[in-house]
Amino acid sequence: MKKSLVLFFSIIAMCVIGFSSCVFAEGAYITTNATSQVELTPDVVDFDVEIITTSKDSMDKAIAENKNISSKVYENLKKITEKNTGDSLRTSSYSATSTYRYNNGKKIFECYQVTNKVKVHTKNIANVGSMIDKAMANGASSVSNISYNVSNYETECNKLLAEASKKAKEQAVSIAKSIGSEIIGVKSIEGSCSMSGQNNIMPRLMMAKAETYSADTESASTNIEVGTMTLNARVNANFYLK
Repeated sequence: MKKSLVLFFSIIAMCVIGFSSCVFAEGAYITTNATSQVELTPDVVDFDVEIITTSKDSMDKAIAENKNISSKVYENLKKITEKNTGDSLRTSSYSATSTYRYNNGKKIFECYQVTNKVKVHTKNIANVGSMIDKAMANGASSVSNISYNVSNYETECNKLLAEASKKAKEQAVSIAKSIGSEIIGVKSIEGSCSMSGQNNIMPRLMMAKAETYSADTESASTNIEVGTMTLNARVNANFYLK
């Protein structure tokens, strides 16, 4: 999952002499850019649990079966998430459709299908493997879209933007000095942050069928390795020259 935070501000320098005031006119300026980055360990994870049921007999039967399995999956995941402040479970999508196939141009009914997708948000990364096993063991069809992130993204981004802004100014001062001038104000500054690294993970067994999982969570074997992520900040700045 990629986030961006944009910082933009413009400063107009003013001078006051006696009873009159003035602003310097648009003139020569220097453009500099700078970057800053930091390695962070993810502390938040989101993933989707999907429950799919089908019936050739009736939509009601497919809905009832889905409700039964979804309740089991939800209750078992809730036992883990309710222990952690900020964790949550929510239905992100639900659909009930009739599926067909075509044979020689003829539309042939196959089954009624119900799909319930639950979004899991947790800060307990150590339990992600166990949560996946519980979901699959209780009838979930698949687990997907595992995405890691950091909860203090904005705070870290602002720190990096400040560091990059300082570097950009130092560059401008150095350049101005080399041509016998100096900076007298800021024309504009634009900055952004982006995350790179291990923020979308798909373990090989995610699409395995539920029946291959044991309901005995002690035998859970799903292993999710969490690496580090790199938060990058970039600043483009324009400084007025004297």
